[in-house]
Amino acid sequence: MDQTEKNTNARQLYNWDNKTILVVEDVDTSNRYFEAALKRTSARVLWAKNGVEAIEAVKKNPEIDVVLMDIHMPVMNGFEATREIKKIRKDLTIIVQTAYVLSGEREKSFEAGCDAFITKPINFRILLSSIDKYI
Repeated sequence: MDQTEKNTNARQLYNWDNKTILVVEDVDTSNRYFEAALKRTSARVLWAKNGVEAIEAVKKNPEIDVVLMDIHMPVMNGFEATREIKKIRKDLTIIVQTAYVLSGEREKSFEAGCDAFITKPINFRILLSSIDKYI
C-alpha cells in the first residue's frame, strides 16, 4: 500500500472535518508526527507548547473536541493543566500522551482527570482509534 492509499484509507475511516483537536506538546519532532497523523483526518488542529497555553486555548476555543496532552512540559505540566482544563470544561476529553511510563504516571493522569492514556512512541493506529472513541 503506497502513501496515497494510506491517506485515503485514513480519511475514509476517520473523517473529522468538523472536529477540533488541541495538541499540547513542547517537542517539535512530536508536533510534526501529530501534524502528519492528524492531517489525514481533516480535523482542525490547534497547538500549545505548555499547560498555560493549553488552558488559554481551551478558554478561547469552545469548539475543541479532544486534547492530546503531554505530561512533562515547561511552565506548567500536563497534570496541572488537565486539572485546570477540567474545571473549565468538565466534559472535554483529554488523552494523555507521554514518553515517561514511570510507576504511577498512568494513575496520576487519571487522578488529574484525563480520559485515556497512550505512550510514546505513539502508534499511528492506536492514536487515531483512541481519539475516535471520543469524537
